[in-house]
Amino acid sequence: MDKEKIGFFGGCFNPPINTHIDIANKLVQNSVIDKVIFVPVGDYYKKQNLVPAIHRYNMLQLSCENYKNLEVEDIASTHKGMLYATDTFELIQKKYSNTADIYFIMGSDNFQKMPLWKNYEEIIKKYKFIVIERLKHEIPCNLSNVIYFHNKHVEDISSTSIRHKLQNREDVTDWVNEKVFLYIQKNKLYIR
Repeated sequence: MDKEKIGFFGGCFNPPINTHIDIANKLVQNSVIDKVIFVPVGDYYKKQNLVPAIHRYNMLQLSCENYKNLEVEDIASTHKGMLYATDTFELIQKKYSNTADIYFIMGSDNFQKMPLWKNYEEIIKKYKFIVIERLKHEIPCNLSNVIYFHNKHVEDISSTSIRHKLQNREDVTDWVNEKVFLYIQKNKLYIR
């Protein structure tokens, strides 16, 4: 019996936006993989304006609740202490590799930065990737362990631009799940 193909989509998701869900859903609909599991980073991750991991995890849960093949994993967000990508990949590998064929999903912008990561050469040899084309970031060279996915029908908007819109009290309901937007308002996230 073939193992289930699972794509692990890591990131800050600060906040999660419809584009994240659309990309994951398209990967499943196009039979690239069977399931996508979002993996938000934890509070150890040093990034300006990063809201606590529990909020980002909860918002992802709200974003995924109507999709049977989209889930959220707290393996990184609940970890106490610093995790590099290599550490997170190893934790996921240990937990899922017996039952699943594992892929790591990232945008082409992040894939281009991978040579700066800890243990980059080991990571690129050891794991399989799905790289999502993003505007202004060309798809890198061909590697046998990388699937390139062109998201021509997905709007290329970022969480950063959504945070700016929220800070300026602009309407973001076209780009953020309605329940996520209500969660942001209720918890006073990103709003000055």
